[in-house]
Parts: sequence; structure tokens; C-alpha cells
Amino acid sequence: MTQNIPQTQRSLLQIGSIALLAGAIIAIVSTLLHASTEDPANHLLVFTTYANDNSWIAVHFGQFAGVVMVFAGGFVALSRLLVQSKSSMVSVLAWIGLSIAIMTASAFAVLQAVDGIGNKLAANSWVAAPSDEKAITFGVAEGVRFVEIGTNSYFRILQGTVAVIFGIAILKNKIISRWIGGTGVVIGAVTIYAGLEVSYQGFGGLTTEIGVSMIIYFIWVGIMGGSMWKKSMSMSKSRSLM
Repeated sequence: MTQNIPQTQRSLLQIGSIALLAGAIIAIVSTLLHASTEDPANHLLVFTTYANDNSWIAVHFGQFAGVVMVFAGGFVALSRLLVQSKSSMVSVLAWIGLSIAIMTASAFAVLQAVDGIGNKLAANSWVAAPSDEKAITFGVAEGVRFVEIGTNSYFRILQGTVAVIFGIAILKNKIISRWIGGTGVVIGAVTIYAGLEVSYQGFGGLTTEIGVSMIIYFIWVGIMGGSMWKKSMSMSKSRSLM
């Protein structure tokens, strides 16, 4: 039974690493393809862009796939790894982190349904509407946009919370480098702040903190995935020398 523990750890490290790295890459590439050059507070320009972008839905499916791989794959594997810790605190944090990671993936699914499909259909309806119905269909499109803003806020808060919880757990566990845990706590705090800013100011209040938080978050995820893979390889080498 004891001999199976290192093998289980290596498997979880490898699965988590692949999910984190692949998910981060897919999410970043999809986001780079996301049409977002217009002022997010100018709904007239925003809805026109949505309606004219034929790749809008596909890009959001890409973002969905990447983010779900990170939270419902990578962080789940990491939680199963940390829950084996001899520290009861780390185990508890791992269980809490697991539940919030699943909530985050679920929140993002709703966000992408609203942003990737709801916004597109509403914008198409507004563009195609006759002149006497433009005001009504524009109001409907704005309603969908406001739902997106609210969902985005909660997603960012949950996303940041995941980083803080797992960051603390990593700090108290030696499975991967502790500096990655400390970085996760800081990045998570910034992401939570970004989510709160969205809730109070909407996308019109978009600041450097909000824009950068998403970029640095997935960079951190990728670094963590690479560290997990390196750890799994070192464990394999140690086993082969035995």
C-alpha cells in the first residue's frame, strides 16, 4: 500500500501538469483571438463588433475548454495530491479548494453561455431589427450585457479565491516550490479585487489591475503546471535509482 503512494503522486502530478499547461495555453490563445479593441463601455460599438464577428462563438468555446481544463482538471488533480498531506490544515484547504475550483468552472460555463452565445444572439437581433424596433432590441442586448458583467464579477472572485487557497496550501506543503504558493496568494488577491471592481464599475471601469490579473493568473497556472511536471520527473528518476 505504501509503495503505491509515490506512484499515485506521480500520476496526479502528471495529470495536473498536463491539464494546467494545456488549459492555460488554450485559454490564452483563445483570448488573443477575442475581438476586444473597442471601448467596453460603448455598447453601440461593442454590439456591432459582436454581430460582425463570425468567430465569436467558437472563440468562447475555446476559452471555455481551456478554463475548464485548468479548474475542473488541473486544480482537481492538485487537490487530490494535497489532500494526502500529513498536515490536517493542508488537507482541509485542499478540500475547500476543490469545491471552489468546481464552482469556478461552473461559473465560467454560465459566463461563456451569456457572453459567447447570449451576447451574440442579442447583438444579431439588434442589427437585423427594423428601425422601429432598434431601441427595444438594443435594450434587450444591454440586459444580456449586464448579466455578463455580474457573472464575470463572481467568476473573477471565485477564480482569485482558488489561487489564494491553493497558494496557502502549497506554502505549507513541500510537493512543489513554495514561492509558487506565495505568488498564487498575491495573484489571487489581485484577481479578487478585479472581480469587485467589475461589480461596482462594470467593464467601463476596466483598469490595469483587471486586464493584467487575467494574464498573470494564467502565467502563474502555466508555471505551476511546469513545476508539477518537473517534480513528477524527479520522482521517476529517484524511483529508477532505487
